[in-house]
Amino acid sequence: MSGALRRELGLVSAALLVVGGIIGSGIFFTPAETARALPSGSWVLGVWALGGVVALAGALTYAELGAMLPEAGGAYVYVREAFGKLPAFLLGWMTWLLIATGAIAAVALGFADYLGRFVATDLVGGRMGVAAITIIVFTATNYVGVKPGTVTANIFTVAKIVALSALIGVGLFAPWDVTPAVVANAPAAPPLTPGFAAAFVAVLFTIGGWQQTNMVAGEIKDPARTLPKALAIGIGIVIAIYLGANIVYLKALGRDGLAASTAVAADTAQHYVGAWGARAITVAAMLSIFGFVNVALLTNARVLFALGADGAFLPAAGRVHPRFGSPHIALVMIGAWSLVLLFGTGGKIGTLLDGVVFADWIFFGLGAASVFALRKSRPELPRPYRVLGYPLLPGFFVLCAAAGVVSAFVAHLSMSLVGTAMLAVGALVYWSRVGRAGR
Repeated sequence: MSGALRRELGLVSAALLVVGGIIGSGIFFTPAETARALPSGSWVLGVWALGGVVALAGALTYAELGAMLPEAGGAYVYVREAFGKLPAFLLGWMTWLLIATGAIAAVALGFADYLGRFVATDLVGGRMGVAAITIIVFTATNYVGVKPGTVTANIFTVAKIVALSALIGVGLFAPWDVTPAVVANAPAAPPLTPGFAAAFVAVLFTIGGWQQTNMVAGEIKDPARTLPKALAIGIGIVIAIYLGANIVYLKALGRDGLAASTAVAADTAQHYVGAWGARAITVAAMLSIFGFVNVALLTNARVLFALGADGAFLPAAGRVHPRFGSPHIALVMIGAWSLVLLFGTGGKIGTLLDGVVFADWIFFGLGAASVFALRKSRPELPRPYRVLGYPLLPGFFVLCAAAGVVSAFVAHLSMSLVGTAMLAVGALVYWSRVGRAGR
């Protein structure tokens, strides 16, 4: 049956969804990528600080949009109202075919790789089997309602906050004369301009995700007031954790050690407290990645729900389960296609993520640009919150999103072309449906 989703999420759950939607696996490996691309620790901290500003600008922009249009679907709704049905359809289409499902498959594989360090996984099909089971379990968890999904998300989000905060606390209070690890033949940084661009793309990947809470605006209590507060609180927590983590990484490992590391959090923990600390932070990283799969499934299913409710594509996706109150068909569609991508790519995480970054930031930017269009075309809409620094702050974010798309296209040409082809196919699907509807 179709119907309305239940408003059951309060401020704490919404703020934790912001944190859980951003902090996944990135903070455990992308700092090494930024160090390899930049010549010094100061530059590394600078690019992360810039990433925090970009995230804050995006969150504040999306706060105005979410308070104004508190419906399930997030950016899909804003783009539909601002730019029309075709761009909105393409956002939903790419969310299903690549953005959300590619990220879910990739992160589930990351969890499987970590789990394989502790237990044998051969009995369930190795890393591919573990990743598939992870996707299926969280699809089922969210199928039975938004509360089981958010309770699960809250538990894992609190766990990752505690673990990273503990690491940051130990690192900050350790004596400043601790000598960073000495690394022979550390990778040299490329020229500053291309190096900074590469580091910026890595940071953009890691800070993305705040918009996922907007996707469940239709299930947030008093969203006009709650959503802006949740975004501000969540982004504040993330910025503090990301900057704090990079400070202690650099303090322990130095720029060269950070650039050479393949497990930066574990190496940092081992430097401060020994092997047991490395094992503890590895478990924390595993749980963080595990929880991110849940958040991605929970939130992105609401985009397909909005797409189906509009009748734009597969109207069944817009149905609400009569007992559980969940967008059950949209959830199954997200989970099932994630499995298709998982097995279709043979478990190649890099291939999945290359396409995700390109497509994701197209629609990040388009969603944020909606604030300009809607202020002109829909001035009568209630705006309980107005983005600070308009038009400079949202304009800055849109420009950063455009820079991210160009950088991703240059760095990952083949998957960016695949993403472009998917967009073209989506446009054909849309126009074929419009044509049939007109006859």
